[in-house]
Amino acid sequence: MTVQDYSAFADMERSGWSDAARASGYVDLFASASDQAIESLLDAADVRPNLKSLDLCCGQGNVSAALLGRGCQVVGIDFSPAMLAFARQRAPKATFMEADAQNIPYADAKFDVVVSNFGVCHVPDQPRALAEARRVLRAGGKFSMTVWCGPDTSPCFAAVYSAIRAYGDPGVSTPIGPDFHQFAKSELATRFLSDVGFSNIGVTTVNCAWDLDKPEDLFEIYARGTVRAAKLLSSQPTENLAAIRSALTASIRQQFAHENGWRVPVPAALVWATA
Repeated sequence: MTVQDYSAFADMERSGWSDAARASGYVDLFASASDQAIESLLDAADVRPNLKSLDLCCGQGNVSAALLGRGCQVVGIDFSPAMLAFARQRAPKATFMEADAQNIPYADAKFDVVVSNFGVCHVPDQPRALAEARRVLRAGGKFSMTVWCGPDTSPCFAAVYSAIRAYGDPGVSTPIGPDFHQFAKSELATRFLSDVGFSNIGVTTVNCAWDLDKPEDLFEIYARGTVRAAKLLSSQPTENLAAIRSALTASIRQQFAHENGWRVPVPAALVWATA
């Protein structure tokens, strides 16, 4: 079996999320949807007071703050110093460390709970990250993670991918990486987790959405608050980028009008397991 080389993808993710403007764009624009999954994420891991918890790929620290709110002892790790700067402000009572999810710098069976909110999809070697999460959990400890559903079930990603496919330059690409939505597929998620020793695996859907003031706002969320999609957009010739923006805006305006603005559903898959 050929092992895929994701090193260029890894470099793109690390450098992209380490950029202060990119991290700020995520916090200001993208996180309003991802934050909607936090309570379900913690419920799935049966988070209770006094548990030793690890927020894996902790980003700006919103999950860490929620763990603290439930009375946990909290450690957060992330590869982005820019994101960790936000995290330390958001959850000052947590312990944060710049570290790699593929090589968690803690001993075996250190934690009662490991959670990751839309983080594992940014890791090049995702099976290794899952194995590391399993390693640092005590026997019977709980793991949960979220990932965005793919365009087959996500109106948001369907609209974004459709606009890029229709109007993007076919010669533009980004470094190859793991399937961004693979853990939203129940069979794949179950296989990956069971392969590294997890049991009692479950997958469900959490309903998240962006509430937009203007239909143009979704383009800005992806252009300024992501890395992989933003790279694909910024590499487009000027005329292609303008066409993508126009098509996506028209799609949002036509499909997602809601009360005084536009509501774009972006469902997430929630995966949980026991060590």
